[in-house]
Amino acid sequence: MNHNAHDPGLSSSSGARIVLLERPGCHLCEEAALIVERVATATGEKVERVNIDDNDALARRWSIEIPVVAVDGKVVAVYRVNEKDLMAALTRDLKRPHPIFGAATRFLRRG
Repeated sequence: MNHNAHDPGLSSSSGARIVLLERPGCHLCEEAALIVERVATATGEKVERVNIDDNDALARRWSIEIPVVAVDGKVVAVYRVNEKDLMAALTRDLKRPHPIFGAATRFLRRG
């Protein structure tokens, strides 16, 4: 399976960069949620948590591969979430500058 492609349901409907596909009662999903929320808090990113049982297409596609974490519509973790890998995914392809980069640029422009 190609986890690098953009799959329907992996992009946020609320504008969040991080999407967590999960299912109630899934212990791996609960572990993933703790890590994802911790990273989101540290980075200021929003998380959209999606119960795959509420969407037949997502349930068929991801049924046995949850939890799934996507950043900007790309899968970055399946089953287990690594905090460092998630942080790297968030900073690797920033769609907007991180606040610290903006501050550094303004400081350097002042000369």
